[in-house]
Amino acid sequence: LTCAIGASEAPGRPMIEDAIKEIGGAPESTIFGSGLKTSAINATLINSFMVRYLDTNDMGGGGHNNEAVPSILAVAEKMKASGKDFLTSLVISYELGFRVAESVIGPNFEARGWNIDCRVGLSQPAALGRLLGLNEEQIANAIGLAGAHAPSLGILDCHREEMAMGKDMRFAFAAQHAIECCQLAKHGVTGFVRVVEGDKGFAQVLLNREMDLEKLVDFSGWRILNTSFKTICMNWTTNAHILASLALVKEHDIKPEEVARVRIRTSPRDAAHVTTFSRKYPKNAESATHSAYFGNAIVIKERALGPEQLREEKFTDPAVLDLIEKMTVEADHSFPERGPGGISEIWTKDGRHLEK
Repeated sequence: LTCAIGASEAPGRPMIEDAIKEIGGAPESTIFGSGLKTSAINATLINSFMVRYLDTNDMGGGGHNNEAVPSILAVAEKMKASGKDFLTSLVISYELGFRVAESVIGPNFEARGWNIDCRVGLSQPAALGRLLGLNEEQIANAIGLAGAHAPSLGILDCHREEMAMGKDMRFAFAAQHAIECCQLAKHGVTGFVRVVEGDKGFAQVLLNREMDLEKLVDFSGWRILNTSFKTICMNWTTNAHILASLALVKEHDIKPEEVARVRIRTSPRDAAHVTTFSRKYPKNAESATHSAYFGNAIVIKERALGPEQLREEKFTDPAVLDLIEKMTVEADHSFPERGPGGISEIWTKDGRHLEK
C-alpha cells in the first residue's frame, strides 16, 4: 500500500484512471488514492501500476510479487471476503509464484526472451479462484485458460530499449486476465489443464522443455519466508552499489562538486542494463529506476532515493548530469550474473580514493 501511495503522483496514474472511467465497470473494488469504485479487473490494472511504479518492490513469489496484492485485494473486496481469506490467497500466490520461478530460472529463460512475470498465469488463478469460490477442477481450468496467454516478452525488462509505462503493467495485465479466466471457469468454460507439460505448452514453447517440473510441484517448506525487500526506488541488481555510494558520501561528507570520478562495479546483467543513451540519461522514472548511472548520481547529490528523487526535473538536473559524466559502470564477473552485488569507488578532487 505504501508503494502505491508513494506513486500516487505518477504521470501514468491519471491517464489510466481516465481510461478506466471510459471503459466503465461495476463498482466492485476501490482504486488506491482516489477512492473511485470500479470493477475488480479495472482496479487491478491501476492499483498494480501504482505498486510497481517506484520499483520499491519486494523480491519474492518468483519476482516482485507484491504486485499480486492489488488483484487479490480487488477480488476480496468484490466478494466481501474476510481478512483471513485475503491473506490465505496472498500466501498461495507467493508459494506458487516461487515454485514457477524455481522451475524456470536459468540462463536459457531470459536468453530466450521471456520475462519472469510469465509465472502470473500459473500462480494467480489458484489464489484468485479460491476467493471466487472455485472448486479444484474449475481452478485447474482457470490455470489452463490463463497460462496459455501468460507468456510476456522480455522487452518489458530489457537492456537496450527506453523503459515505458508498460513496464509497470506487465503483472497487472496477466492478473486481470487471471480474474477473467477464473470467472469463465466458474461458469464451466474449460481450459487446457496440461498447459505446462502438454504439447506446445508452457515448458516446450518457453523453455524447449528445459523446465524442472519436480520443483514446480515440490510443496515442502514455505517459500514466502524467503521474501526480501528493497529499501530504495531502484532495480534490485543496483541496490548494493547505490547503497554503497550513499554510505560513502554520508560517512565522508562528500559534496557533488568534490567528486572527480566514480567507478561502479556490478553484476554482468546490471552492467548490460545501462548500455544505451536512454538508460544512462533517463527521461522517465521507468528508465531511471533501472539506471545504475542515475541511481548513483542522485544519491551522491541528494543522499536519498525515494519518490522525490524520481520527479521529472531530477532527470535534467545539471549536478546529476555532471556526476553521470564522471561515472563508469563495469561488469564484475565475481558477482552472480543476475545477483545484487556491487562495489562503489569514488575519487575526490583532493586526492582521496574511497571504496565500499
